[in-house]
Amino acid sequence: MAEKKSSWDDIPSLDGLGVDWEYEAENPLGKRAWARIADNDLYSLLAVKSIPVKVVSTNFEKTGHLLDISKNGLAILLPSQLNEAQPVKIGFFLGKQKVISRALVRNISAVEGKFRVGMEFVDLEKKSEAYIIGLGSAKGFKDI
Repeated sequence: MAEKKSSWDDIPSLDGLGVDWEYEAENPLGKRAWARIADNDLYSLLAVKSIPVKVVSTNFEKTGHLLDISKNGLAILLPSQLNEAQPVKIGFFLGKQKVISRALVRNISAVEGKFRVGMEFVDLEKKSEAYIIGLGSAKGFKDI
């Protein structure tokens, strides 16, 4: 006697399926979409001791040091304070890759007489974005 093969249509629907809790996917990065690469990881990957970052705005021109970076933004330690939502232009080198972009100041905190300034890139060039993502991947392989 031949056995009847099942088809997808024979399987009952899942109407009314529910769970007794609110499901939220776990994100190991917290609320961040992209992991940040910390300064020490960058220094190791690029064989440098620090990464200076020039920051320019109206009535502001200072050089700070890169603290961390992702494809969406960066944090810089600056000797002077900027204002939140202030537009700036930034420039720095990641190895031989020159990065120049516009950015918006997103957050500021005082750190030992200096200022940790978080900035979001505005229209970062695709080439620079790809390079930063590549550094994050290289850092991941280095950790394995």
